[in-house]
Amino acid sequence: MSTKSFSSILIFLSFFFTGISFFMNSILAYGMNTFFLAQGFFIEMSVQFFLYQFLHGGILHLFFNSFFLYLFGNQVENLLGRSKFILFFLLNTVFVGVSLLFFARGNTIGISGFAMAILAYIFLELRSRNNPEYRSAGVFLLINIVIGFSGNISLVGHLSGAIFGMVFYYLRNEVKVEFLR
Repeated sequence: MSTKSFSSILIFLSFFFTGISFFMNSILAYGMNTFFLAQGFFIEMSVQFFLYQFLHGGILHLFFNSFFLYLFGNQVENLLGRSKFILFFLLNTVFVGVSLLFFARGNTIGISGFAMAILAYIFLELRSRNNPEYRSAGVFLLINIVIGFSGNISLVGHLSGAIFGMVFYYLRNEVKVEFLR
């Protein structure tokens, strides 16, 4: 019996909550922003930490993030194993979410921060194996950080995701933190 990859579950959740947002626009308030924190609404803020990644700003945003998770998320999940991949996702969620709260302006939605963490992890993994494809991954990583300077894409989300992916890789593979191995 085959089980669904965790990446496919993340894609499903993205389609589900983004679909809801087309009919219930108010759910977009649960993108990552400081409103709930400033009001002291900590229960809503915990919901926000869950939802911000699964909401997307339209079909193309949803499609590109989902396609990326499908292509590369499964590869990293195979490298890490399911439980470590889930841990990678959860820790990234907190790291990117806190980064967005303190360094971004406005309302940030999308799972791009996790996509960038996956890409950074793949880049370092390929480089460690002397696989020449690491250069392509590095260029793709750089392009995705640079496009964060455009007005409609979160530089903080992309950059903090990439930083987290690199930190997770080094803690797991170089420092060899036991609970990450």
